[in-house]
Formats: sequence, structure tokens, C-alpha cells
Amino acid sequence: MLRAAGAEDATQAYEILFRLGAPGLPLIDDYVKSFGDRLSACFLVESTETGEVVGMSTLTSLTAAGHLRMDVRLASDTAVEFAAETHALTANFAFSMWRTRKIYVHLNSPDTSPVGFGQAYDPLFRHETVLPEHTYFHGRLWDVHVLAFHRADWDTLGVELIQKIV
Repeated sequence: MLRAAGAEDATQAYEILFRLGAPGLPLIDDYVKSFGDRLSACFLVESTETGEVVGMSTLTSLTAAGHLRMDVRLASDTAVEFAAETHALTANFAFSMWRTRKIYVHLNSPDTSPVGFGQAYDPLFRHETVLPEHTYFHGRLWDVHVLAFHRADWDTLGVELIQKIV
């Protein structure tokens, strides 16, 4: 389940990112002060069974071209269980709220399985580009694969996916 995150959730969001080893985290005081800057939406991901916060998802501000970026961070022990629902609900929110044309997702490989939709929904992903050795994490450089969901594709396959979830 997604729950809108506000300023009072900044410390909890930081703890999630810290536990996951997110690169480039500022000091917690700086993070709390700037929490939500340049974001259109931020959600905490809660387990409906336990109420425990297991991750977060964010949407950047919409560009004039109708593009934004979605970022989903889930605790590794729950990633498989919550990945599809979190990505789908966050993307659906973006397409429903604004005149979003395209949602970018950054992955460190071309494999879409971390998103959790399954092979039947691979046509939702359009591979836009690869940024070679773009990010540094755990002592090495990683490629960043930029994939995108387009509204036209979401309006067919995405709606079907959402109907399976809800």
C-alpha cells in the first residue's frame, strides 16, 4: 500500500535509503530540510499485513514535455513481494494526476524483472538509452539503463496490470 509522505516522514524516508545503502546521501539534517524538493510526489510503501514501512517511491517534477522520473526503493527482503504493486501504483498515479507523457525508470541492467511486472508486461518498457559507468556504488562504476513507460502503452497494458492488482 502506498501512503503519501509529508515532511514528518523525512526521517523515516532517510532511514530507508540509509538501510539500502543509497549512494550520495547527505547528512540527515540536510535531507530533512530539503525533503520533497524537486518532487511531485513521495510515497512510503507499507505492508498491509504488518503496517511496517518497507520502502518508498518518488516522482520528480513534471517537465514541460510531460516527462518525469519514478524511483522505487524497497527493502531487499520485501522487494519481490512489493515491486510490481509499488511501480504500478506509482506510475498510475503519475498518469492519472498530470498530463504525463513518459515516465523514466533507471535500472543498473536492461533486465526489467526488478520492476516485478513479469514478462507479459515487457512491452510496457521502452529502452531509451544506456549511460555507461554513470553511477558509483559499492566500490565500482555501474551502467544506468534508462527505460520509459509511455502513456499510450500504459493506457492499454498498464490499465490491465492495475486491474489485476486492485
